[in-house]
Amino acid sequence: MPPVVQIDNLSLVFAGANETHAALRGISLHMDAGEIVGLVGESGSGKSVTAMSILRLLPTAKFPEGRITVLDHDVLGASARQLQDMRGGEVAMIFQEPMTALNPVLRVREQITDVILRHRTMTQAEATTLALDLLRDLRIADPERTLNAYPHELSGGMRQRVMIAMAFSCHPKLIIADEPTTALDVTVQAQILSLLKERATATGTAVLLISHDLAVIAQLCDRVYVMYQGEIVEHGSTRAVIGDPQHAYTRALLNALPEGKPAKSRLETVAAVMRGETALTSEPIIKSTIPRSGPLLEAVDATVRYPRRYDILGRAAGLATVVDGVSLTIAEGETFSLVGESGSGKTSFANTLVGLAPLAAGTLRYKGRDLKDLSPAARREIQIVFQDPQSSLDPRWPAWRIMTEPLSLTAGINRADLRAQAVMLCGLVGLDPASIDRLPHAFSGGQRQRLAIARALSVEPRLLVLDEPTSALDVSVQAQILNLLLDLQERRGLSYLFISHNVSVVRHISDHVAVMYQGRIVEQGPAEAILNHPSHPYTRGLMDAVPTLAGRQASSSLLR
Repeated sequence: MPPVVQIDNLSLVFAGANETHAALRGISLHMDAGEIVGLVGESGSGKSVTAMSILRLLPTAKFPEGRITVLDHDVLGASARQLQDMRGGEVAMIFQEPMTALNPVLRVREQITDVILRHRTMTQAEATTLALDLLRDLRIADPERTLNAYPHELSGGMRQRVMIAMAFSCHPKLIIADEPTTALDVTVQAQILSLLKERATATGTAVLLISHDLAVIAQLCDRVYVMYQGEIVEHGSTRAVIGDPQHAYTRALLNALPEGKPAKSRLETVAAVMRGETALTSEPIIKSTIPRSGPLLEAVDATVRYPRRYDILGRAAGLATVVDGVSLTIAEGETFSLVGESGSGKTSFANTLVGLAPLAAGTLRYKGRDLKDLSPAARREIQIVFQDPQSSLDPRWPAWRIMTEPLSLTAGINRADLRAQAVMLCGLVGLDPASIDRLPHAFSGGQRQRLAIARALSVEPRLLVLDEPTSALDVSVQAQILNLLLDLQERRGLSYLFISHNVSVVRHISDHVAVMYQGRIVEQGPAEAILNHPSHPYTRGLMDAVPTLAGRQASSSLLR
């Protein structure tokens, strides 16, 4: 049989007003029926551009040379009508962020059945029945409710299942999955990957899985292509490429992962390796323990409740308990991590610490004093860094104003002083001081996260609350941010409340770990003990769901 996808010597350029940018150079790859093939590399390496080229989804792109064949169809020579028939029918795509890929004003029912009716001959009733069957096949417990829901009423994992249902609805021969699990916690990720592989195997569908997570690639893919700066630098069986990488870039990607590295040691970054800077030590960045005079932050039976809904007059009608009697202690100079699934209450607890959500019951104490009795100056010693820097930075403000926003509330500091402080903060977090007048969109994802960290550091905090600070970053940028956090902790004696669903990252950076489940802490203690020898069934399930470079499959108990 001919390959499902055949790309030969493909080049792609984007034409600007005054110049062209070469995004792909000499790309060649193929996929056979039933194969799951990985495409891996950093952000900006050309992975998504390659994927969207297969469906001609880049209207401004020019192809100076090369050929794309999908199911014996010449994609670059296809008419608009031929492309419409192919998209969603023979070839389907699962996007990275289902919330932006799904229409927010249409119910799930309409979105799935519209795809079915566009490409298959059946009635509306038959299309609805098929949609229900697809949701059941994807192990959605209440498919009728899901079918009648709007996207915002579903969790991230449920929205991604809806996207997979849409992708499989017309029996495609090829599915392109672009980072389908990036923002999902490990248990939902394990479920989504297992379901994707199960459905692909059952239908003989080829899957192109795009990811920056080599552990996910190792778990799912038969073969893998590695991309760097618009070129494929290595390809072969997944076992061979990950087990014995031949190209320096592939080795650098693997070395950037915290898996298997000594805790709190410096991680290798891809940029440094490609510049020839490979001198690393396994010595921990944090070499000495900060003297601890007592607990920095204490939570005693902390409880947080949110209104379930509001009545017609805007009054809260019923309360849902999202944090239920949490008790923990964060010591001076340590990293205390909270792990658990989405919806377990981690972010709600963090928001309460920084005053973004009210405490319903219990006590929060900072340096022995009740949090609600602290002066504004003392409250500024607790700062937060959010998960998505793009949405937490004002897009209209230059970098210097963003970094010094907390300082601007202090009387007597003028514009010149704030700009000087911004230059100092740039040096602290590794940003170019010449960039302080740039807007957020002009920075990369890792640079925006450094901006967010600089803003939090501007008032010299003692405790940083870090809410999933690396979840949306590729492995090399993740390594840069983890190195930065450890450097700052060593130099300034900072304490961290680190919230993450990435167990490898938590293992690398943490002193103590607490595991949250349905608003409660089910287990806590020293990081090594909790992560290596969990006693609670839920913690053991989390550990079993973590993908590894050895390609270990997730526990079947998490897939039900």
